Amino acid sequence: MRSVLTALQEGRLFELPDTGKPRSLTFLARILDANPNIEVGTDAIEEIQVREQECNTGIGLGVAVPHVRARRDEGELFCAIGWSAQGIDYGAQDGALVHLVFMYYIPGAQKNVYLKEISTLIKAVRKSGGMEPIAHAPDLNAVRNLLLDWVSMVAGEAGPEAVARMIKLDLKQAQAPSGQPVSPPAVATPAPAAPAPVVPLPPAAQVATFSVLIAPPATAFVLAHDAAWSTAMEKEGNLGPRLAAGTPFTVAGRQIFVTGASRYEGDRTLYYCVAVVTAV
Repeated sequence: MRSVLTALQEGRLFELPDTGKPRSLTFLARILDANPNIEVGTDAIEEIQVREQECNTGIGLGVAVPHVRARRDEGELFCAIGWSAQGIDYGAQDGALVHLVFMYYIPGAQKNVYLKEISTLIKAVRKSGGMEPIAHAPDLNAVRNLLLDWVSMVAGEAGPEAVARMIKLDLKQAQAPSGQPVSPPAVATPAPAAPAPVVPLPPAAQVATFSVLIAPPATAFVLAHDAAWSTAMEKEGNLGPRLAAGTPFTVAGRQIFVTGASRYEGDRTLYYCVAVVTAV
């Protein structure tokens, strides 16, 4: 489940806007369209809709795995995850509502990796006792922790499990009250390749992770759950230079911290960010 781990690390876990299948798929497909590695001209929304008409991707147990197959072999398996507390009437064969949608972009060389990941995903659901805890989770942070538990539960090697533990520790640090230390995990774990800096948070702060893709000449795609705030962020002047500077700045009442960046061909840059809102 490496692509699921990567999605959680990079903030690609979202609460779906409603219980309608078409809108939920469209929401996640836009995340795929913003993937810097996807081929130019690919319409993820259209391809997802056509595939769903051919074959329902609800695999049962409250999980769906819609996907786009790349036209080229090279590239990494890419995943975006949607959560619905109420459940989506997806038309799955077992009749169960879908609470988790894992949407994949699959390069040709990653087909077997994708099939193995889906098999492991089903194993994790069954091994954890089913979808109930995630269906009744209070918020995205709780869902994120439960998914990390799944990864740790089925990890077949120390590497992915160590990363899962590290992400969970980082999350606890972000959620802890200011000045309150967090105990380290019982087992020593290596740091991720590009660890995000610890952001000092004020008391009663609300924290949200999001990503921004800057694609020349001046296009910015903000990947965040709050649609209105995302629009305000995309309209922000000189967003690219401000992100590149790496210093905190404020947009629409939220202080923005850049925690990392990945650079791609065509001068495209994907920034990993944290937005902090201090409760009044």
